[in-house]
Amino acid sequence: MQVIWDCSVKVFPREFVLLLGANGAGKTTFLKSIMGIIKPVAGRIILRGEDISDVPLQKKNTFNIIFLSEETYFPNLTIYENLRMGVMKLDKTEFHRRLKDVFSMFPDLSEKEKNRSSSLSGGQRKMLIMARALMGNPDLLIVDEPSSGLSPLFVDRILDVMEILKKRGISMLVSEQNVEFVSLADRVYVLDNGRIIFNGTPEEALKDNAIHKAYFNI
Repeated sequence: MQVIWDCSVKVFPREFVLLLGANGAGKTTFLKSIMGIIKPVAGRIILRGEDISDVPLQKKNTFNIIFLSEETYFPNLTIYENLRMGVMKLDKTEFHRRLKDVFSMFPDLSEKEKNRSSSLSGGQRKMLIMARALMGNPDLLIVDEPSSGLSPLFVDRILDVMEILKKRGISMLVSEQNVEFVSLADRVYVLDNGRIIFNGTPEEALKDNAIHKAYFNI
């Protein structure tokens, strides 16, 4: 069944782009299509002028694109081992420099680095998934619904971390149904029933009827 129709999204360097939409709007399908997890039947993915539409998922990391979803961690490994995975080629000095950096943003993980990640709460697992991505020092971070299932406290922490990443100049494409993320965005797209119904600034998004239509069908 086709889920996405005629969707076009751009992310410029150092931008935080928010893909906003209600549950079931097609956000996850769209992001997985970009990454090649789902094969699109049409369309192109262009990175720095190069068509990477047919580049398989396992090679996307060579372009320093990292995709974050609920599945991107290893529950049977410790927190330390999770953070080591994917950056095995780093020398010890650089690895520990990055490890210190992510632990400064996620102190909960630092305190439990020898514990299995399966022992973490839902919010802490989200922190681990984000920390793993940051260990790879990505140019583009694609994040699928980071606030899903989290308490307001953990949502605030996710927002704080993303604000830090934005200040560091990491480009981000984030799908969300939580309107709070509009405050961080440089540009907002609203997805409704598989179609982009709005593209503009956060200020324009909050004034436009698109969000009300997407969420309340009015």
